[in-house]
Amino acid sequence: GGGATGGAAGQLVPGVGRGGALDQGWEDDDKKDVTYVAKISLREEDNLHREGYFRDVEMQSLAGYIATRFNRCNPPKPVHFLEAFVIELEEREGRPVCGVERYIRGPYRKHNSNYGYVSEEERNTPQAFSHFSWHISNGEVLVVDLQGVSDLYTDPQVHSVSGKGYGRGNLGMAGIRKFLETHRCNRICHYLRLPKCNNQFGASSPICRPCPTGTMPVVRYCCCCILRF
Repeated sequence: GGGATGGAAGQLVPGVGRGGALDQGWEDDDKKDVTYVAKISLREEDNLHREGYFRDVEMQSLAGYIATRFNRCNPPKPVHFLEAFVIELEEREGRPVCGVERYIRGPYRKHNSNYGYVSEEERNTPQAFSHFSWHISNGEVLVVDLQGVSDLYTDPQVHSVSGKGYGRGNLGMAGIRKFLETHRCNRICHYLRLPKCNNQFGASSPICRPCPTGTMPVVRYCCCCILRF
């Protein structure tokens, strides 16, 4: 294995690939019980132009930020995103870079895609989180392509209204429209008092409604009003 910038000590070991990337395990010499996954794209252009690796980190960071907002609303199940970063392999020819994140063990599931696909299981939490991301950003971005182990997610895709940024998977309004037209609000959407996105398609600023008292947490307004993106 080659060395990496930033003082990381470890070695790359064979791993399993997912989604168009060649994955390898990264064993941390300082923490032998921790394994990371190093992702190297199979697309030649991605390795010639490194921006894609940094865009992936940007999307994962944004999704993680939105997840903290989601969790502050006390949903039945909190969600989290793995921390991602980029390393450069200094001792390898061409000094290639790769995306790195902690390896998570367990059954890996894909809950939705960047163009309307929803898993047959259609769990409430992932779908509600995507809906929440659209609402909390005031209709500016939508986080989809949710996948991972339980509710620890990785490799999300962000759609923006402008269609700019966030890599080739950002389908802009086409991807956003596909989600909004097909999304079925579930119990967690109702718990968070999220407006029905189907009825508000095209609205630039979703309207929040006061939360009623009762079995719901006692707050004057829905959490999205308080935690505006």
